[in-house]
Parts: sequence; structure tokens; C-alpha cells
Amino acid sequence: MVRMSTVAPGRPASPTTAQARGYFPELDVLRGVAIVFVIYLHAYFSAWEVTPRREVVAMHTIHLFAHAAVPVFLFVSGFLLAGEPPAPFREFAKRKGVALGLPLVVWMTAAFAYRAWDEGGISWRLVRALLLFDISGQYYYLFVLAVFLISGFFVRSWSATTLGRVAAAAFVVNLATVLYYEASELTGTFATLAYRNPLSWVFFFVLGLFIARGRGRLELPGRLVATGALGMAGILLAYLIQGEFFDYYPVSYFGVTTFLFSCLSVVVYPSLAHGLVVTPWGGVLLSPFRWLSRYAFAVYLVHMPFFVGYVTNRYVTGSSLSDDYFKLMNSLFAVGFISSLAFVVAVDLVAPRWLSQMAGVERPRKK
Repeated sequence: MVRMSTVAPGRPASPTTAQARGYFPELDVLRGVAIVFVIYLHAYFSAWEVTPRREVVAMHTIHLFAHAAVPVFLFVSGFLLAGEPPAPFREFAKRKGVALGLPLVVWMTAAFAYRAWDEGGISWRLVRALLLFDISGQYYYLFVLAVFLISGFFVRSWSATTLGRVAAAAFVVNLATVLYYEASELTGTFATLAYRNPLSWVFFFVLGLFIARGRGRLELPGRLVATGALGMAGILLAYLIQGEFFDYYPVSYFGVTTFLFSCLSVVVYPSLAHGLVVTPWGGVLLSPFRWLSRYAFAVYLVHMPFFVGYVTNRYVTGSSLSDDYFKLMNSLFAVGFISSLAFVVAVDLVAPRWLSQMAGVERPRKK
């Protein structure tokens, strides 16, 4: 999740990247929806044996859509990187270090302190988790994003034709990586490293670079979007047949059906969001997600283990909701999301600007 880019005053923009440097409301919509899905994924726990099958199917269906969240964030990051004005690498690294690295260090340190308190002291296991960006599960994304931003800086000016070939190669490599992990037993350190393997995510970031360089805008041809939507429907059907008739649902992101669904999602969702946000009723309907986008990075950083964790364990787990799987899971999501959002909004309101930025809250953007 990166800051939106704007055109530098007085700096000419090439036709292929001029729009990519402007403001795209659909990107805010995508980020706002994606952070909701991220929190929903992290409220998950395995269904009980007595859980009604309809609830299990509903949960897996929602999760298939929700697993497009991280791919969407990476796609958006690649798209925006291609449109950033030229700058020396040192300046670029400093800017990203302040915007992304500083909040990450703050909240990883806070999560480390919380877990040390909760577990009765510092242990090598906690130190190792900190070093692996695993002190709380969501931080793997920032490691992967850092790798892509650094490498992307040196290729973002490549031609659209070259980036198209790179995107095609990235798709093949990404698919092969997912196939490998799907055929493996994902446990322990192997599973931890799988999430942090850039090859598990590379297609989405490169596709964002390619579309920005090749088109300079997010909306794709209607026929392509319609084909993508039909493909998503077919993959959803295959996913449910695979799960309900063959008793196999992929582990998190590491399944071919999940990966292909996400690939089509980053083709369909940006165009869909654009088509809706430019209409009067669509603009009103999607305005909460545009507002939420400014807080998406901060919510991502803080929601675990503080809110989906300490708060939910204190006020939801063990409550009267514990008798119903679906109610409990959705209550964990609602309480965790609302409390984490309330926290970062409060920080933004009462803290100095530098402190709120340190917490990961973005500055208001001029539209």
C-alpha cells in the first residue's frame, strides 16, 4: 500500500505515464475494499465439525474473493510506481523508507513488546519471528513490497513491450511457484518463507507496471473485462467443486484456483471500480471506501495482534457468540476492524502530523 503519486509541478509527463501520475479514485476504492477483506481473512478460524455446511461454503466463497486483497495491493503499488516522477535512487529509497519503513519498524517493535508481555518475556522464538517479519502475520507483505519497489525502480522506465514480456514470464514463474507450494506440506519455517517469497506474488506487481506503461489508465477494454468476469465465475465453480466433492480447499493463497482467480480479479476490479465511481450513484456508494483508503496502511499495520487479537479475545471470544461459528467469525471481524479503524482515526485527529504519519496514516491528498 503506497502513497498516491501526483504530477510534479513544471515537470513534463510522457503520454504513457501522464495519467498514472494523476489521481485515480478507483485506486482508493480498491484499497478501501481490500483492507476490509484483509481483516476478514485474519478473523478466520477453522470450522467446527458441527458447523452447518452452508456456513462453511459461504466462508470459503467469501475467502476466495478476499484472497485477492494482497494481489490488488501489489498491483496498485506497481501501477503507481510506474507513474512516479524520475528521481535518484537515494531520494526514492529515503522517501519510501520514511513512508513505509518507519511505520513498519514502529508497529513491529510494538507487536514484539506486546507478545513478550503476553508470553511472559523475550525468547529466541520471538526474536526469530521478528527477524523473519513474522512477529505478526501481516508484516510479510511489507518485506515483499520492499523487494518489488527496489527492483521495480530500475525497470519502471522499460518500454511497455518489454514489460509485457516480463509480465508474461512473471505469470509463468508465479504459477509454477504456487503449484510447488500447493503440492508441498506448508508448515513451520517453510510456510513462513513461502509467504515471503517474492516469486509467490511477482505477477501482480509487474502487471501493474505494465498496464501503467502501456495504457496510462486502469480501465481495460470491455470485452476483456467481461471475459475476465466469466473466468472468475468458472474458477469459483471449480473451487467449490474441488472443495465440496473432493474435500480440498487450497491453503490460503497457495492454490491454483486461488491464484488464477486473483489474476483475473486485478483485471476486472480496477475497470469495475472505475465504471462505478464515475457515476453519481456509484460515487456515493463507494465514497466510504475512498475515505477508508487513507487509513488502509495504518489499519493493516495495527490490526494484529492488538485488535484482531487482544481486543477480540477480551470482548468476543468466550462470549455468547461462541455457540455459532459464523456469528463468532463475523463478530471477530467486525470488532477487530472497527476498533483498529477507530484507533488510527483517533491518532490522526489528536496527534501531530508527524506522529500520525509514523503510525502509517497518510496525509490528505489533493484531488
